[in-house]
Amino acid sequence: MTLKYASVALLALAFGFASCDKNDNEAAPTLRAKMDASTLTATSRYTESFKDASGQSTVDLGTSNQRLDMFTEFNTYMSLVAVAPPAAPQTLDVAKLRGMYANTGGYFTGVGLNGSGLSLRATTAASLTGTPAEAVRTYIDGQITKLATASQSVNQVAAPGTAGRIGRYLVDEKGIEVNQVIAKSLLGALLLDQIGNVLLTDNALKANNNKVVDGKAYSELEHNWDLAYGYLTSNPIMTTDINLTPRERFLAGYLNEKNGPASPGVYLAFLKGRAAIVNNDAAGVQAQAAIIRTELEKTIALSAVSYLSNWKAASDPAVKAHALGEGLGFIYSLRFCTKYGADAAFSDGVLNPLTAGTNGAWNLTNAQADVAINAIKAKFNLQ
Repeated sequence: MTLKYASVALLALAFGFASCDKNDNEAAPTLRAKMDASTLTATSRYTESFKDASGQSTVDLGTSNQRLDMFTEFNTYMSLVAVAPPAAPQTLDVAKLRGMYANTGGYFTGVGLNGSGLSLRATTAASLTGTPAEAVRTYIDGQITKLATASQSVNQVAAPGTAGRIGRYLVDEKGIEVNQVIAKSLLGALLLDQIGNVLLTDNALKANNNKVVDGKAYSELEHNWDLAYGYLTSNPIMTTDINLTPRERFLAGYLNEKNGPASPGVYLAFLKGRAAIVNNDAAGVQAQAAIIRTELEKTIALSAVSYLSNWKAASDPAVKAHALGEGLGFIYSLRFCTKYGADAAFSDGVLNPLTAGTNGAWNLTNAQADVAINAIKAKFNLQ
C-alpha cells in the first residue's frame, strides 16, 4: 500500500473510531425542544412540567407508584400488631404476609395491584444478582416468619425469651419489634436500591433518549428518571414540610424528617435532572442524580443514628423497643448505600453485635449502641 492510500485508510479508520465513540444522544436529533431549567422551583408540579410538542405529559410514575401502594398495604397489615387502644392488636396470617410480599393469593385491595404482575419481593435487592440478591429476600422472608410467630403472643406481656407486648408494641423473644425491622429494611432494599442502584446509576443514565418508547410518550431515559421519582412519592409536588398532612410515605418522609433543609434540594434535583434529560445535558443529569443518591443514602444513615440515639435516651421500655426496631431496620438498609461505599459486610458488622446472644435486645448496652453509632457516623461523614 502506498503512503497516500495508507493515509486515507488511516484517516477513514480514525473517523470510524470517532463515530463509534460519539455519544448516541449527541449524534441523533434532539427529541424535545430545549427548556429553561431555571424556571423550575420547589412549587413546580413534576407531573406537569414535562410535555411533548402536542402538550401531552411525558411523565408516567405507574409501576413504581403501584409498588409504593403495595408497600403501604403490606406495612398497614404488619402494623395491626401495634394498634393503639381502644382497638385490639391482631395476630397475623403468615400466608397473607408472604402473599403480600410476593403478590400471590390476591390479598391487595388497591385497584389493579393483584393483577399487575409486580411484586415487592421480586423488586427487593434488584441491583444484586444470584446469591447476594436471594440472601436479602431470604432475610426478609425470615423476618416475616418471625413476625407471624411473634404475633401469636400479641396479647401476652413480653419478657426475655418470650415474645409479647411492651406497651403497645409487639416484640419477639429477643425484644425486637420485627414489623419495624421489615419496614425499615425495605426502605433500603427496595426503595433506595431501585432509585440509586438501579435507575439512577451511571449505566442507567445512558439509556436511549433519542426516541420515544413504542406506544408511549416518553423516552427510555425519561422513564427511568420518572420511575425513580415514583419510588419516592406519588405526589405531583413532593411535600418537603414535615408539618403538613398527609406526610410523604416511607423514604420521602424520612428524607424530610432527618435531612431537613436538604429535602427540598432533592425535589429540585429531580426537576432539574429531568430538564437536563430534555436538554440532552448528560453532565447535568449526572450531577442531579449524584445529589439525589447522596441525600437519600444520608437519610438512611441519619435515621439509623437517630433511632439508636433515641433508644439510648428513652426510659420508657416501649419507647426504647420501638426506637430499636426502627434503628435495626435502617442499619440493615445501609448495605444499599453504595455511593458512600457501604455494603453487606459493613451493614452486618454494625448490626450483628446489636442482636447477638440469646437475649438480644434485652441485654443491649449503651456502649454497644455507641459503637454502632460511631461506625455509621464515620462511614457517612456525619457530625
